[in-house]
Parts: sequence; structure tokens; C-alpha cells
Amino acid sequence: MKTKAIKDIMVPVSDYATVQETADLKEALVALENEKRSYKDGPYRHRSLVVIDANQHVVGRVSQIDIMRALEPNYKNLGDTHRMGGLARMTSAMLVTLREEFQLWERPVESLPDVIAGQKVADVMQVPSEGQFVRETDTMNIAMHRIVMGQHHSLLVTRDKVIVGILRSTDVFNALYDMLELAE
Repeated sequence: MKTKAIKDIMVPVSDYATVQETADLKEALVALENEKRSYKDGPYRHRSLVVIDANQHVVGRVSQIDIMRALEPNYKNLGDTHRMGGLARMTSAMLVTLREEFQLWERPVESLPDVIAGQKVADVMQVPSEGQFVRETDTMNIAMHRIVMGQHHSLLVTRDKVIVGILRSTDVFNALYDMLELAE
């Protein structure tokens, strides 16, 4: 089977769940929940929202993890946790120590609506870095390399420097499986 083009396996921005950068976190939570409901029991629902500006241009993404991080203000005391890939390799004891030392998640979950109030998507969204982009004309090899090296769950797909889609690692993996023709 021939290699699939990135543009053939990406999810167009128009089909992706979006939220305005001026929205608050409650609106983002509702948008994610609405997106989940639209997929019903489908296996590949989105785990993030594309953040758009007033001109409908993509300016970032906000994930479920970004929202959870924003609900615990003390994570700011840890520094840039987006860049702390080593946290995934920490032992359970180290994670407990961090939680206790920085007083993380000491508030009851029921009090979180108060934390959400006033927090804007623009303040918690991820602004994409250069390594998170792939052109719609790039090969699967380039996409897989960026996903693996950046440990990304998805990449932003561009056409003439405009973001036109999301390339999810799940879709890349499914295309890879199809291309290897391992199905019986």
C-alpha cells in the first residue's frame, strides 16, 4: 500500500472542537464535554481543543491536562511543567514528595468551580513550538519522527503557514498499520 499523505489522515480544523482564546475555563470544559458527547462511544475523541482568535486563526491548543493543571494554582511554583519530560520518570515517592512540598491538590474537588472562575483559556493554552508543526505535504516519516521525538499526541498541520488541521498520533498509527498490511 502506498504511503498516505498527511492531508488525507489529518483532522481538518473545521472538524475539530474549538474554543475562543477569550473564553474562560468553564467554556473550555463545556466544549470538551460537548465534543465527547458528539463521539458517543467512539474510540478516537479529541483530548484537546483548538484555540482560535477573533479572526478564526488557530493560536494554540488547550488539553485536558492543561485544564487540570490550571485547577491547581500551585503548579505554577514548579516552573514550566511542559518542559519537564522527566516528571514521567519519577518514582511514586518523588511524586508524593512534590505533592506535599508544593501543597498540590489539597483543596477538595468540589471547590474547583471557584478556581475556574475568571481563568481564561489564553492563560493556560499551549502556544505551539516549531517542532509541533508538520506541513500537509510532509511525509509520514517526518510526522512520525516529530511525534516520537517530541512525545506529542498530535501535531498541527500547515498549508502556506496557515494551520489547517490536526494530525493525531492515533491516526498516524492507524495509517502505519494499514501501510504495513499486517491485517489478516
